[in-house]
Parts: sequence; structure tokens; C-alpha cells
Amino acid sequence: MNTHKKFVFYGKNAKEWMRKCELLLPEIERKKIWKKKRYGSIYEYAAKLAGMSRRKVDDCLWVLRKIEDKPKLKEVAEKKGINRIRPVVTSATKETDEFFAKKAEEMSQNALRAFMKKSRVNPKPKPAKSTIFIKLDTKLANKLEALKEREDFEKLLEKFVDSLEEMPEPVQAGSRHVPKKTENYVVNKTAGRCAHCNRKYDVLHHIDRFAQHHTHDPDKIIPLCNGCHELAHLGYIENEHDPPTEWRVRKHPKPSSIDLKWKEHTQSP
Repeated sequence: MNTHKKFVFYGKNAKEWMRKCELLLPEIERKKIWKKKRYGSIYEYAAKLAGMSRRKVDDCLWVLRKIEDKPKLKEVAEKKGINRIRPVVTSATKETDEFFAKKAEEMSQNALRAFMKKSRVNPKPKPAKSTIFIKLDTKLANKLEALKEREDFEKLLEKFVDSLEEMPEPVQAGSRHVPKKTENYVVNKTAGRCAHCNRKYDVLHHIDRFAQHHTHDPDKIIPLCNGCHELAHLGYIENEHDPPTEWRVRKHPKPSSIDLKWKEHTQSP
């Protein structure tokens, strides 16, 4: 077998195995297999074991949720992959499952997309649009303007708003132990990585020191590796209340920023 034929053969097999991985994602999420195997999130699990991006995982889970009650479309997805059925998933119903499955079986993805656009099968009214005006920091406003160019901008924004609604409330507590619901929320935001350097996280760091405030606020708790955690408590972070990706590290610690209570706690026998 020459080099080109080998490459084609391996490429086809790689696609086939990736399709099989995609179809397993709902079960992995439902049974929390990623958690049992000690990964920070399903995103970390899929990235490390199958090279899937976060966007790919979200897309697969969304498509497969749409066809949970549509056995014929599921059959097509298993044979030809999720991409083949994506153009019809928002229009298909239990009653039209077989009809759309047949179309997906017969047509390529591009042909199916054109068919759906031109034939107006099961047309759905466009959702009402509203305009809102918000005063934002210039830097943040520019980021939003750039994101608006993405086709899935509204979907991303909706997901962000949903995540805020699911955010646990701050909890006053006498123990440093972070409540499980808060821990899961905080860790999932960074896919189990250090919020500053992206290494695997070791500890949950309270930006507003727990010894002073006795509060577990999910908006002010971040996952850090042991090294970055020590830098924060020893006063080396110049702008700790900014997003960790923008932290600036001082050459010398600021004496007033050194957490003496933390230092005593870590050095005690």
C-alpha cells in the first residue's frame, strides 16, 4: 500500500472512530463517567481522550438531545455521523422522524441544507427580536462586537445567561470546605484547570480571604494550581481582583498583601 493510500485509509478510520466517540457523549455526561475517572469536566475528558474541542462537545450533545426521541434519525447518525443530520434536527418531530431520516440518508449534508432552506418543510416562525442598550467597558464592548460575527452568537449568549441563573448563592460558613454545588460550578468554568496558568488545578482559592469574610461566593472563588495559589497568598499578584488570565506578577511581594494567617496555617504541624 503506497503512502497516499495509507493516509486515506487511516483518515477514514479516524473519522469512523471519532463518530463513535461523539455518539457516546450523552451517556458519558448522564453517568458522569468523566467525574468517576477524575477529570474536571466532560470537556477535559473529551479533549484529553479524543482531542475534541469544547465547541465540538457542546454541539454533539445538543444534536443528540434533539434526536433522543427520534429513532430513525439516530440510526442515520450512527451510520453516517452527526453532521449528516444536523440540518434537520431543529425541524424534525416524532411524526416526521422517518421522513427526515430518509432525506438525510439519501442526500449529502450540503444538499440536505439546501433542501431545508428552499422547501420550507415544517417552517417555524422566527423568534421575536428585541433591542437592548447596555453601557459597557470599551474593552468588553469590543469583545462582544467581535463575537457578534459568529453564527452561534445568540446561542453562546443564552448559554452564558443560563449559567448565571444556575450559579449557587454565596454561603456564609464557619468551615473552609467549599459546598459541593459551588465547587462543581467553579471547577466547570475552567474545565478543571488553573484559572491563571491552565495547569491542572489543586485548590479552590478565595479572592476575598475566607479567614476575613467566612463566605463561599462562587463569583469570588477560582481554581488554582498549588504554585499560583501560593503566589496569591504571598502577595505576588498585583491585581488579584481582575480575571486571573490578566494577573500581573510582582518581582517582590507587597508586604501588606501577604496573607499571614494562611502562611501560619500552611506551616503549622
